[in-house]
Amino acid sequence: MSVALRVSSFFSSRSLLAFITPVAFVISVQWASHLLLGRPVGQLKGKNSEQATNPGRQETPAKKYPTELLYVHIPPDAEGPEPEYGTIIYRTKGKFIDQGGTAIIERLPSGEVVKTPIPNPYVPFEEEDARRNMRLEAEIYHKLGSNPYIPKVFAWDEDSCCLTMEFMEHGNLREYVRSHRDAIPSHVRFKWSRQAAGGLRLLHENNVIHCDVSPRNFLLDHELDLKICDFGGSSLNGSRPSAFVSTRYCPPNYSWDDSPRWSDDVFSLGSLIYFIMTDEYPYEEVQSDEVQARYNSLQFPDVSGTACGSIIQDCWHQRIDAAQVCEALKRQFP
Repeated sequence: MSVALRVSSFFSSRSLLAFITPVAFVISVQWASHLLLGRPVGQLKGKNSEQATNPGRQETPAKKYPTELLYVHIPPDAEGPEPEYGTIIYRTKGKFIDQGGTAIIERLPSGEVVKTPIPNPYVPFEEEDARRNMRLEAEIYHKLGSNPYIPKVFAWDEDSCCLTMEFMEHGNLREYVRSHRDAIPSHVRFKWSRQAAGGLRLLHENNVIHCDVSPRNFLLDHELDLKICDFGGSSLNGSRPSAFVSTRYCPPNYSWDDSPRWSDDVFSLGSLIYFIMTDEYPYEEVQSDEVQARYNSLQFPDVSGTACGSIIQDCWHQRIDAAQVCEALKRQFP
């Protein structure tokens, strides 16, 4: 049984970054069409053979799950309201920063950041998936050790599956580039490209395939140094990943059923460097279906006048690995 979660907040993303608790947001739950509560949908509609042969039989009504989950964030020492059905009370640990598919991210009073797996008592296996992703991320951070290409980890709580990390002052690369664009000097863009390639090389040397290399999964610290992050959906030692890239970072003829490959990450790295150098996604104004069709035909944006254009092309054509990207960037921009 699979559940798709669509998040829509009561506030704009800007106001969420400076919220005052309590705060609430809604998650709509859409059950997969082929399964519901472990039984075929047709049976739940009274179409099974037993009802057809015994029309007088009264079935026990199936337990109903809420169509929307309302998360209410309250301070840890506050008296919470009596939750109605479908409401989840979350006691905050600090100032809300963001929420992804796996974790709630907050800044602690100490200045560090804590990632907490998203609670969901109504769909326990979804909550366990979030905890499993957090355990994987902690394992990967432990394997990588202390390294300038990744955020520092200060603590891991095995019971709560909470990860405490350094605060990255300038947020993720996507939002920073979108808000600064022409104000970013060339030497900073070259530095980011080298650091992105170095981070990916570090992962691959430790048998980690990221599986979602994109600007939102790189963070910038107070010195504008770039660090790769978010390993909860990655592949470790050949394990099945739970993450996948968006269209413009997705290699040609990609299939979810295929085993993860280093070259898929490198293709995404090419699109990432393109974004760093141009402030735009590849084929940004083109519909996603058409982008994938062009990629499948090995048609990529023209980079003849773009810095690092030859390296980007080598990544897109998967003729190069992460270590070779690092060497090529070092030769061009020592």
